[in-house]
Amino acid sequence: MTTPIADIAARNDALARHLAMLQVCDSVFPVGAFALSNGMETFVQRDFLRTGGDFEQYVRDYLAVAPYRELGQMTLAGRYGTDGRLSPDGLERRIVELDALSSALQSAREIREGSERMCTRLLKLVRQMDDRRQGDERDGQIIAVHEHRTERQRLEGAADSLYGSPKLDLYASLIAQGRCRGVHAIAMGLYAADHAPDVREAAVTYGYSLLSALTMCAAKAIPLSQYAGQVALHDSFPRLVRAVDIAMTLRPDDLGISGAYLDIAAMQHETLYSRLYMS
Repeated sequence: MTTPIADIAARNDALARHLAMLQVCDSVFPVGAFALSNGMETFVQRDFLRTGGDFEQYVRDYLAVAPYRELGQMTLAGRYGTDGRLSPDGLERRIVELDALSSALQSAREIREGSERMCTRLLKLVRQMDDRRQGDERDGQIIAVHEHRTERQRLEGAADSLYGSPKLDLYASLIAQGRCRGVHAIAMGLYAADHAPDVREAAVTYGYSLLSALTMCAAKAIPLSQYAGQVALHDSFPRLVRAVDIAMTLRPDDLGISGAYLDIAAMQHETLYSRLYMS
């Protein structure tokens, strides 16, 4: 039995959207995440992190609080962006409130400033990618190529909706107006609302990117063998999924109820004698 073209297109569309989320979560996506340890370097210099077992415990502790921090901020933004019951004004109000709360909860200066820089770079890169697509479609010199590409997209199911990020553009506008400061996790949630097939799935991908970045930090700062780091990362997957499921149930008032020691470590990082990372 031949699979209908519509079914193939739907599956390809979902895969293309998943790849879009993978791209912005990838460690090589140039937003500067590789330069941040989020306070881990403090634990290394205090001799709390010395072995692979120590790092495994650190990851477990991190995932216990992540739903009330980055994962919670990301999923709330994603849920707002995909809530069809919200009017444009209602969505704008929710984003402004979430940005203010999330910024206030980032008590460590380096974490707050690092998040703002990553948010700014994400907004700039996504805008450039969107503009590139729009420029291609306006260019009369590639009409023939465009016609061929449009037919190929129809057959392969690559959706035009991958280009254009209205929810993220709204956030950029609010930041430009001074009504929001810019929080990377919120920007990721709104990007997921624009592009990802599912907010929960996107949150798992985002959570994986956070853990992967911590693993790279540990490999350099402890130092930790690549094998030990990858074992700890692999063993964390069930806990990551549970952390995302918790985050998907939270209300804004639940954010920030855990993780004070991570904030303290990030604050102490500002005065360390020597540092590999910016936070």
